[in-house]
Amino acid sequence: MAKGVGGGEPIPLSRFGALVAQLESVVASARQKTPDALLCFDLLSELSSAIDEAPKDTIQLWQRKCEDALQSLLVLGARRPVRRLASSAMGRIIEKGDVISVYSRASNLQGCLVDVKRAEAIACAGAAQCLGEIYRLFGRKITAGLIETSSIVAKLMKYHEDFVRQDSLLLLENALEGSGGGGAAAAYQEAFRIIMRGGVSDKSFIVRVAAARCLKAFANIGGPALGMAEFNSSMSYCVKGLEDSVSSVRDSFAEALGAILALSVNPDAQVKKGGKKRTASAKKIEDGVQKHLIVPFVKGNGANAKKLRIGLALSWVFFLHMIHMKYGTPDSELQNYAIQAMEILQGNDSPDPHALACVLYVLRVGVADQMTEPTQREFLVFLGRKLESSNYTAPMRVATLRILSYLLRSVGEVPAEFKDVLDNTVVAALSHSSAHVRVEAALTLRALAEVDPTCVGGLVSYGLTTLQALRETVSFDKGKSLNLELDSLHGQATVLAALVAISPKLLLGYPARLPNSVLELSKKMLNCFSRNPVAAIAEREAGWLLLASLLASMPKEELEDQVFDVLLLWAGLFTGNPESYLRHIQDWASELRVLSVAIEALTAFIRSFVYPVITTADGGILLNPVLAYLAGALSLISSLRSKQVPNVRSALDLLTTRTLMAYRSLSNPVVYKTEHQQMLQLCSSPFSDPSGWEESSCLKFLLDKRDASLGPWIPGRDSFEDELRAFDGGADGFLPCVWDDEISNFPQPESIRKMLVNQMLLCYGSIFACQENTVKISLLNNLDQCLKSGKKYLWFKFLVTNACVALLSGLKEFLTLRGAKSLPIDILSMIQSIFKAILVEPEISTAQRRAACEGLGLLARVGNDIFTARMAHSLLGELVTATDLGYTASVAFSLGCIHRSAGGMALSTLVTPTVSSLSHLSKSSNFNLQLWSLHALLLTIEAAGLSYVSQVQGTLFLAMEILLLEENGYVDLRQGIGRLINAIVAVLGPDLAPGSTFFSRCKSVIAEISSSNEMATLLESVRFAQQLVLFAPQAVPVHLHVQGLIPTLYSRQPSLRYLAVSTLRHLIERDPAAMIDENIEENLFSMLDEETDSEIAMLVRATIILSCTGAHTPDGAVPGTSGARRNAPRARQPARRFHRVANLGIGCWHA
Repeated sequence: MAKGVGGGEPIPLSRFGALVAQLESVVASARQKTPDALLCFDLLSELSSAIDEAPKDTIQLWQRKCEDALQSLLVLGARRPVRRLASSAMGRIIEKGDVISVYSRASNLQGCLVDVKRAEAIACAGAAQCLGEIYRLFGRKITAGLIETSSIVAKLMKYHEDFVRQDSLLLLENALEGSGGGGAAAAYQEAFRIIMRGGVSDKSFIVRVAAARCLKAFANIGGPALGMAEFNSSMSYCVKGLEDSVSSVRDSFAEALGAILALSVNPDAQVKKGGKKRTASAKKIEDGVQKHLIVPFVKGNGANAKKLRIGLALSWVFFLHMIHMKYGTPDSELQNYAIQAMEILQGNDSPDPHALACVLYVLRVGVADQMTEPTQREFLVFLGRKLESSNYTAPMRVATLRILSYLLRSVGEVPAEFKDVLDNTVVAALSHSSAHVRVEAALTLRALAEVDPTCVGGLVSYGLTTLQALRETVSFDKGKSLNLELDSLHGQATVLAALVAISPKLLLGYPARLPNSVLELSKKMLNCFSRNPVAAIAEREAGWLLLASLLASMPKEELEDQVFDVLLLWAGLFTGNPESYLRHIQDWASELRVLSVAIEALTAFIRSFVYPVITTADGGILLNPVLAYLAGALSLISSLRSKQVPNVRSALDLLTTRTLMAYRSLSNPVVYKTEHQQMLQLCSSPFSDPSGWEESSCLKFLLDKRDASLGPWIPGRDSFEDELRAFDGGADGFLPCVWDDEISNFPQPESIRKMLVNQMLLCYGSIFACQENTVKISLLNNLDQCLKSGKKYLWFKFLVTNACVALLSGLKEFLTLRGAKSLPIDILSMIQSIFKAILVEPEISTAQRRAACEGLGLLARVGNDIFTARMAHSLLGELVTATDLGYTASVAFSLGCIHRSAGGMALSTLVTPTVSSLSHLSKSSNFNLQLWSLHALLLTIEAAGLSYVSQVQGTLFLAMEILLLEENGYVDLRQGIGRLINAIVAVLGPDLAPGSTFFSRCKSVIAEISSSNEMATLLESVRFAQQLVLFAPQAVPVHLHVQGLIPTLYSRQPSLRYLAVSTLRHLIERDPAAMIDENIEENLFSMLDEETDSEIAMLVRATIILSCTGAHTPDGAVPGTSGARRNAPRARQPARRFHRVANLGIGCWHA
């Protein structure tokens, strides 16, 4: 029992009361000694769970004591996680107890922040955070204090500590959101002044993020006391913020811009003094979109143009989401904004792939994905009719056709109204002067064939007949008429190639005569082409295009009896003396374009006929002529490069790229060993003449995806957005390949020159891997010398990337080819010295740093155990002696990569010293060193496995120490801590006891890092549930898992939805009996109705089927249950579930 307030009746000491008493004791002792942060964290975590369990009467008995203790703890000074827990507890106690205390508590906190002239920063931050939580929950009750709160924020913004200024703006954000626009106008005007004069331009990026969120909060509550001048000035600054150097700042300003603009076009939602609505003219509404989304995009140029464009695309999407979901704009009206978005492409006909990619993102995510199926049908017809417009530029047609393809697949059928406009729109586009428009039109007809297979026969017959007629026509036409006919010829060949590609995948199959008809037509176009040289070029190109599609798509059996006849088609081009061939060519560029398509067809032949049998006796029969053709193409390229023929560089680069891609499709570089010397001479150009080459983009896919959180390509809300962020675009890049199974979301991702350097470096690496040791040493010496001599030049950065690509691809190829062999010590040492020399460079990029570190890790796989141990020992020593923080971070990550490559057993003796060193570095005050060291520690834990058990306790304390000491709330660091906890769960597995202090701390850490609601940390929270399901299923009951995962199914973040569904699937597989009563099928069906991501939708369908039919048992029986118990839950379900599950592909109804 405890004494009552003022010596009254004793208060019963419940669990909640006992924790409050402990808290009072901690606060009382804190006046002599600062309370232990870990003790406070554990105590407040327990208090948080006790608040949930305690009845209202118990809360009210202890409310005043608890509030006073929490406030005292905050004012005395507490670490960031403790401040958050205390603030959250304060708000929940008032909410669950006696709400009347909110007035006195808010007044007390304001008094703490006003009275002290220069309070300790940590104390001010705590009081501000608690006051902000109270405003968030009860803001409408305490709007009278808004003016004083704005003054407090202005005072706190003068502090030097970044976290104080950040927390002051978070207080302002909560005050704005909580008040709902019902406070005094002067308070809102002062708040806006604070944001615009200091917050948005603050030196700290975390403060700029907080300022942007305040602007978004202003928009969410209707922009009280703000006029159009304030709206315009805030939006203009948001546009400026889209060029910030920090991606999180850009993203925050993008959301703010979308929110403010959405409010500005909805005058009925705007609030002015007194909470009244205001009106605005239609002109101002239209100008907002034009002025702040379209004009900045069109005018954007310079180094930050890409950042600005992506930011504006994200703003577009957020704007469209807001007007539809918050302000109720019907989805049928979104199509008008789609046309406005396409105005970005209105300027000229010249291709701008990056602008096109941004517009495609807006049209798909902002418009199409928000529409219901009936509206998508209307939008399909609406866009189709737009193609009839004469003032539609080629890029606008490309964007429209690409979205039409997406809509056709989304709707799943072809509306009758769309069929009516098909001939005058999509079919007519096959004759457009732009090759890109023709290709996209072909892809649209391919999508149409997918959803309506009955039309394939007619389209194929039409295409064959039209091509035959066009072949005869082009032999006689001249001038403009000829150009139109040649465009039509290419368009018809392209659509026929697209239909050939999709036909074998259709449920109805394909016409039996299709393969032979297309093959015969292709042969005629290649062997009996027109005498008109211009027409002949177009005919031959179309012939090779059809042949490539046929070879890539049709079942091998369809063409087996004609395989040698097909092989002869390349003989005339790539056999014989290249000099005599070149003498007869008049239009070099056009001829090289034809040769490029011929090599593309040869690559399709290799993948279909040669690669599957390359190791058999039949493989040699087909391989030898293919190698002869490729050698002929290589000789032709070498001859043209030596002649330096003017005006053919782009065409020659295209042919070279295609030829190198054909060689790489052979998979094993040993089979073309006779060409190695000639290829090395060609592919070493980026090192022999580094100034003439671009930087390779291969690191995007060569680097280990598990390290992506280190940058520069950090995963976001979904793969579609990630692709946009990583997209560069090349105006002369490859057009989409109509027979590829997966078409790139954004056309022309890279220039031909970029693709050429990529292929050169990948081939260089492949050939390096299978050379004799003396040749390897020579190549490494040349590379090392090139790096040393290039340091003073501007192109040195490109050279470093290209060297990393060549070495990484070479090491990975060696791992594929080596068998049981290891590289000699001298070669390993040379590669090691090259990578370490790169890491020493002060200006290397994140991608280059990762590449060099991963390269050192790969050396542990291609070398022997002695070399690996020696290298790891050496790096451990450098961790102590290194003075440069960037290099120290590199060495730390290299150690993690070595442990990942070598495995825990091989380096078991080094696990303890490695963990000790990395743990020490993880406490550094330098953010980057801390982040990279934490990630290296994660790799070491995952590699060590069970041998790490003895280190687990220390690692948990390390994670908590970092969490408690970090004051700025860096998302990347918190994500790293979350991954560390998840790795610990995987190591301990079944030994993780429910209810233990260890488990409670793991759970509390995950709850803390995910409290900021950032996507990266929320992912770790869901992943924590998944890790528990997989490795420690006894730790948490199934019901609690399901209750936590169900809300995540409706998240706006696709990555979170995917992880939540996959975790539910694991639960079904782990414990199908317990999952029966959870009845998650209805939630999954509801989710499926709204899902726009095809990959997630596929996973949801599979999970529904697994849930409804039972896991692991073919008859649907749940192990360990009786038939009556098993069937009862099914009997309770509505009859419609049978039909819904049947539609997902279940042939019979189990249970």
